[in-house]
Amino acid sequence: MTMKLSFSKLSLLLLTAVALAFTSCDDDDDPILGGEIGDDGTLFLSSNTSGMVGILSLEDEPLEIETFAAQGTDADGIYYDDDQGNIFQVNRTSNTVVEYNDVIDDLDDPNGVDIESESSSDFDNGRGLAYRNDMLVVANDGDTDSTNAFYRYEITGDEEISYVGMHPTNINLWGIQFFGTSLYAVVDNSDSIAIFDNFLDNAAGDTVVPTRYIQIDGITRTHGLEYNSEDDIMILTDIGDAASNSDGGIMIIDNFTSVANDSVITAADYTMISGASTMLGNPVDVAYDADEDRIYVADRATEMLLIFDMDMSGDVAPAESLAFPGISSLFLYRD
Repeated sequence: MTMKLSFSKLSLLLLTAVALAFTSCDDDDDPILGGEIGDDGTLFLSSNTSGMVGILSLEDEPLEIETFAAQGTDADGIYYDDDQGNIFQVNRTSNTVVEYNDVIDDLDDPNGVDIESESSSDFDNGRGLAYRNDMLVVANDGDTDSTNAFYRYEITGDEEISYVGMHPTNINLWGIQFFGTSLYAVVDNSDSIAIFDNFLDNAAGDTVVPTRYIQIDGITRTHGLEYNSEDDIMILTDIGDAASNSDGGIMIIDNFTSVANDSVITAADYTMISGASTMLGNPVDVAYDADEDRIYVADRATEMLLIFDMDMSGDVAPAESLAFPGISSLFLYRD
């Protein structure tokens, strides 16, 4: 039997369909759950106690950290690869680098997020993670039982994480980040950062020493660093005394390129956020959102994600704070 629709009924159906289409596309209260990351920005969080990876959509109101189960309970450095939609993370439980597949699409999958690949177990005290040109670098912080060294891995065409080799060095390590071909590294247990020019030109096994150091006057023990070349801003964290949960700080260095020409950066060259109101105890990592002029801090002592506006300074309360047990590392992605 052939069914015929009148013009008025057909028009009504078409209008209803269009209205439904607009309704479904306009719901952006939780952009992560839509299966893609957009211009609104996404923050990825590691934990070294909870066995969870955190994901925070920065435009959500109110802000809420979603989680999925990590490969190990103890994790640190984290990086998001937009091309594949995958997260790479330093898994300190088994001393490997783990790649989580298609994370945003699978965040609400009842079967959980799949592991795409996992490296061999090579380092023994992995901290920061840096990426450049399909190369991952893990900072291994030396102590009485381990070696100060960088461990290099290559992401191959079949998404395998292949061990390339290690580079022993003469400094304790924590946060690291590539700026072009140079690798910037926190000198743990000090007030300085180190620069390794043309880092990836070194052959596997080569010992590497810093091209130069930059001392930051006023820092007790730096841990996290983040540089934004577009704004020429460097942000460093100071954990102070590791046994204290109230003496941390953040240093914001404007015009870093010119200021860093000297071997010492003085207090006159940076803005500092510190004091009892800030809740900064042991700020171990930091991320900078240039679009929104905001700073995100992983504070391990208080187990909080602390959020500050760029125009803040001194002893001020964070603009927002969210609990995240064992928070250890951050990576901010904005398209």
